[in-house]
Amino acid sequence: MPGVPSNKACERCKKKHLKCDETRPHCQRCTTAGAECPGYVQTRKFIDQGATVRRRYAPYQNVNSKAGSVQHANTDDVAQPSYTAQTHPQSDTQESHGPISSNLLNENGDSSHEETSPNLTHDAQMIAGTGSSGQLSFVTSQNQFFDPHSSESQLLEEHNYFPDPNVGSRSSRSTGHDSISPNIGMGFPSLPGNTYTPNPNSRPDYPGLTASESMIHQSEKEDFQDLFSEIKTGTEHEIAFLTRHYAENIAPWLDLSDSGKFFTVYVPIRALSCLSLKYAITSLAAKQLGRVKGAKPMVRGGIPASPAITEAYPNAGNADWFLKAANYYYMSASDLNNNTSGGYTAVSSSAALESPIEIVNRWLSSRSTQELARDSHDGAFVRKLEDILSTVTLLTLYRLLDLKGDDWHNHMSGIGSLFESLLHLVQIHSTTFSQGIRASFWNFVRYDYLGSYLSRSPPYLGPEKLALWRAAGISIDEQKQFRISTAGTVNSSQEDQAANGLIWILSKVVTFRAHSKQSQIAQWAGSPPSNAAGENNTDSAEKDTNIWLDLCLELQTWFEGVPETFRPCVRIEKPRDLSGNSDGAQMPFPEVFYSLPTCAAAMQHYHFGRIALLLNRPPDVLTAPSTAFDRLQGYREVTKEVDFRSREVCGIALARPQSEIRVHMTALLFAVGQCLESSKEHQIIVDLLCGIEADLGWSTDYVVQDLQSSWNNR
Repeated sequence: MPGVPSNKACERCKKKHLKCDETRPHCQRCTTAGAECPGYVQTRKFIDQGATVRRRYAPYQNVNSKAGSVQHANTDDVAQPSYTAQTHPQSDTQESHGPISSNLLNENGDSSHEETSPNLTHDAQMIAGTGSSGQLSFVTSQNQFFDPHSSESQLLEEHNYFPDPNVGSRSSRSTGHDSISPNIGMGFPSLPGNTYTPNPNSRPDYPGLTASESMIHQSEKEDFQDLFSEIKTGTEHEIAFLTRHYAENIAPWLDLSDSGKFFTVYVPIRALSCLSLKYAITSLAAKQLGRVKGAKPMVRGGIPASPAITEAYPNAGNADWFLKAANYYYMSASDLNNNTSGGYTAVSSSAALESPIEIVNRWLSSRSTQELARDSHDGAFVRKLEDILSTVTLLTLYRLLDLKGDDWHNHMSGIGSLFESLLHLVQIHSTTFSQGIRASFWNFVRYDYLGSYLSRSPPYLGPEKLALWRAAGISIDEQKQFRISTAGTVNSSQEDQAANGLIWILSKVVTFRAHSKQSQIAQWAGSPPSNAAGENNTDSAEKDTNIWLDLCLELQTWFEGVPETFRPCVRIEKPRDLSGNSDGAQMPFPEVFYSLPTCAAAMQHYHFGRIALLLNRPPDVLTAPSTAFDRLQGYREVTKEVDFRSREVCGIALARPQSEIRVHMTALLFAVGQCLESSKEHQIIVDLLCGIEADLGWSTDYVVQDLQSSWNNR
């Protein structure tokens, strides 16, 4: 029988795992057994391709349609077929500038068509049809990309097929880490001007349904609600929801040492007129939500039980945020590629695979010095540079969010040449970067130096490029010493200067550490590195010692010159664990709280830098001791100071500081964890790292595994 599936058993045979002969309307096996056949699931899943499909299934149409069944606009008064129809294959795909979608019935019975990208999805398709109750049911691929401008939105809007806000979904489509408190079944209140307004009263009642049909009807409702949040990618409400989530929860990560709050205040506004920036925001926000499975932080103000419309998202805990994030990333990378190619080259899906840093580097290298000099006079060009660089920053953070720290360095390749090109452009008319370029620079510097520490390789933004660091807003004198301006500057406060200047000093520390590793490897290989002309091994060792002492002095000078805001406002030396699950024992670390996140993060990184120097002290720094006792005493002093610095790093972390501090302490806790000895201290480090990933979505599992492996091998 055409249109009737051959693999659908009746409900009784399916439940008892019996082979059903699929006789209509009641199977012969149930009739022989003297049992009432409950019937078959009558959900049709097909792509209506217009009049051809309707003519094909005309013999199976029911003239007397049920009340409340779907009636398409501008079509004859014909009810939907009662049996499941065969699915039509999708039409061929072709290259596009947009996201990936599929064929779906629109109001006129025609199918909309989008193209696919083999690099980003595997056989992405969506199949639509109507069930026996007249409701839509969908089947979608986990890797599908949805086009917000296709006819799905029109179909949903016209027939008011929206999820019931009072019904929660029991299925889980998202993959990844377990959620702490996902917002399952969150209502979607009415939004003026939004075409995706839910209408819970649009679903008619069916008093004549049997128990089996009622269960099927309820299952369809739940499946539809679960899927509804997936297919609405790109809607006005979703973009507003993700933009607000970014501004409140992610942008502070990027404004850690920027009192002007460029990424929090200006970037969301710039996104209104810059597509690549808008989609970069939504892609990062969606991926972060996917890693916490839709869980949002506690509301800091107002009434948590009454969220604003832009704070609520239907079925947020089960939405496929990773699918949405990949779609938005593709759209952002495509628009970025288009903007930097002058609009003359076609954008392919390979743009999503290319590093955004490489895209901008290629664009800057293609422009001549004369063109850059001419365009630098134009304020619109500078604004475009800021928007492009902000997009690159967000897309890079998108990649680093779930990446191992050892791999950060590979994704930062090209960042040095990018800012060198921008420096040449700035030096034509000014000595410093604009606010937007400066904000992006400090984020890249922070990721660069932390990634360099974890991979023990030199940073791309080397500390020896003084003109670049000065253009970024810090004061470095002719003796190559950092100084904090007592009055601050127009572009940054004293706290910003101190925090950013510390990053420059720490970049020198990780550079020294990387060079020490190279020397050790060369020595183990039996081929010491070639020295400069006339320089022997003794001179080289003395040079390393002098560099080490200079770095220690620079860190001490920095600490003595910071303003009073770098002092903690709360400190408990021996706090007791007062949680209900503990015995009230003393914690092995203090608890230290700073009122300003910039200062808390800076002090934590300061102690981390001192630990890195102590653990990489050249062997001949202590020239006087010659006995074993003197060497042992020197080791004890190092151990004592490392223990003190480790306690300070953990004390700031135990105070549960703001998220912008926590996301940057993974490498710090990794270094501290390698120095601690007791099992209780180890457990605290693991809890801190796991808390960062559970609360913020920032990947820390690889650090926990490395630390546990190190502890087990002791």
